[in-house]
Amino acid sequence: MLANLLPGLRDVRAPLATGCIWLLTLWLLVEDRVPTPRKAHGVWASLYRLGELLGPAGVLAAGAFLAYLIGAMLAVRVVVVNTKEAPRAARFWNAKSAFTPRVSRLAHDDLVGFLRDQGRVPPKPETGPGGDPERERGERLVVNLAARDILGETRQLRTKLLIANYDLFNEYDRAVGEAEFRKNVAYALVGLTAALSWLQSPWWALLLIVSARLYIAGVGSERAANDVIVQAVVAELITPLALTGAAGVPAVPEGRSAR
Repeated sequence: MLANLLPGLRDVRAPLATGCIWLLTLWLLVEDRVPTPRKAHGVWASLYRLGELLGPAGVLAAGAFLAYLIGAMLAVRVVVVNTKEAPRAARFWNAKSAFTPRVSRLAHDDLVGFLRDQGRVPPKPETGPGGDPERERGERLVVNLAARDILGETRQLRTKLLIANYDLFNEYDRAVGEAEFRKNVAYALVGLTAALSWLQSPWWALLLIVSARLYIAGVGSERAANDVIVQAVVAELITPLALTGAAGVPAVPEGRSAR
């Protein structure tokens, strides 16, 4: 609810939280080299005098702004393969690849049905209980590449989604905000853990458990955001350009196995 009352909070909290952790890490590394007010001279003396003029509230505001700047520079955005890079990246994969975009199984299955309805993937033939492994791998490749290219248009599709359905866009934006917050805090905690382990005790490395848990949660939020885009395409609320060629890979013709 707070995120809805304060527009832009989702864009601020990730760099602010990340910057605070990086500032704490930097302070632990250089704290013994910072002179006291009595021994300070030059730049350090100027900073101490400025702090006295600003007061505690001003120092806190300046520290928060500095933390935001650091976090904004070091923040990792939740991004996907760009459409211009997709054909080039496709050369590194073949029908036997285990490559799958970060979408849920339900969204993936819905996309399969959508592509079949459009004739990009032929109906599943009756080939017995064992099926045709080569054909299934070929169809899976087509669907995975289509999903990857759809997500590669996220920057354009999110604008279309905002126009088509604000509530659904808000759900997507919330998931992206959660993903960026959790993943960036996880990265910053790795740096803090490394500093504490080096300065204090290797036992601080146990904090990596927290980082790993946050990162996994961030991946889950990223998958939820991708699901919103895929489901919006399936529901025909938005139309990606990638579907004009299904990621540049033709559908597997009926009666033939994928090669």
